[in-house]
Amino acid sequence: MPIHDQKTFYRKLDILLSKIEVVSGGDQIELLSTVMRDLVESFGEELSIRNGRLYEVAGDELVVRRDLRGPNANLAGFQVSMSYPPIQLLFQHQCYIFDSNTPGLDPEFERKILGGTSSAAIVVGHERTSVLSFGLADGWQREEIEFCLNAIRNALNHKLQTIGLAASLEETRMIQRSLFPDKIPNFQGYEIAARAETAEDVGGDFYDFLPLDEEIIGIAVGDASGHGLPAALLVRDVVTGLRMGVEKDMKITPALRKLNLVIHRSTLSTKFVSLFYGELERNGNIMYVNAGHIPPYLLLDRGTFRLDVGGSVLGPLPEIRFKRGFAHLDKGGVFVAFSDGIVERTNRKGDQFGEQRLLDAVHRVRGQSAQTVLDAIFRAARDYTKTRWEDDATAVVVRRLP
Repeated sequence: MPIHDQKTFYRKLDILLSKIEVVSGGDQIELLSTVMRDLVESFGEELSIRNGRLYEVAGDELVVRRDLRGPNANLAGFQVSMSYPPIQLLFQHQCYIFDSNTPGLDPEFERKILGGTSSAAIVVGHERTSVLSFGLADGWQREEIEFCLNAIRNALNHKLQTIGLAASLEETRMIQRSLFPDKIPNFQGYEIAARAETAEDVGGDFYDFLPLDEEIIGIAVGDASGHGLPAALLVRDVVTGLRMGVEKDMKITPALRKLNLVIHRSTLSTKFVSLFYGELERNGNIMYVNAGHIPPYLLLDRGTFRLDVGGSVLGPLPEIRFKRGFAHLDKGGVFVAFSDGIVERTNRKGDQFGEQRLLDAVHRVRGQSAQTVLDAIFRAARDYTKTRWEDDATAVVVRRLP
């Protein structure tokens, strides 16, 4: 095929594939049927391809799922054994042109289902279990068809893979969105604010609020190792497990020991989670466990205190013993929990933002609303480097009203 014709071909192919879109859970058979029809309409004349059949591997058979010749062709559901020599050649080479000289080809069988002995096919789709097959009209050229169908196969498989990744990413986003609270709860006598910024489309930071009754609210802040779908699934397990434990009125330490065992037994590629979980009573008392998370702070008139009692991160070991910590949030005081994405934010000199700068930002606005305090933290961290977030950044602020 001349170079200028190749450019025209790729331009047309790119336009055709750019129209392919599918959402998570989309039907690949319908998608490939549309692609097959468009290929025949766009390239039928110049490549001498006609008709078109979509096959799908089903056990030891290759089953016809769509036939462009319409319902009168009566081939839907027709099966070809995977042991049929031409089929074995196709899956060996991924693209193959069949004619009367193809080893093992049954001319009578081919004429019965194809109307002739010349055809071409490519293997495509998820896990390469689908086949697009086309009849060849008189005048077809082997080199041109091999070149074009291989190009179509590679481009189509790449497009389908990209779509699959996009669908997976959208699924991951949906999982993550479902885990964050729909709204910040009201807790009489307190203001609460929270924010999570992700470095990528999906991260491993999370926070949650669990109203236990009118007098107690649970507060969770954590960081799952990794990013993307594995991290989102791990966060899902942690948040779900924590909520179930709280709903069953389990004590904090037994609930976390059980949750740790679930994470440890997980088959996910990433399974390490730092978690701070505390239960705040309306009178200001806090009972908490810090499982390897950066310690939150209480900023009070009488001093600044770190909430660092607990144990190691969840996941690495099957058995962990946790200690409970106790604190008190005075009137006018502020509780601040955060992830390492904020304090480890690094400037051009290699210096980290650090916990002291975070505390300084809080002290400057401590007498103002929880939302103002939260905004001050993120603004100070962002201005420190003036670059995009390199890691997930999460913070929760609880202010007890004077």
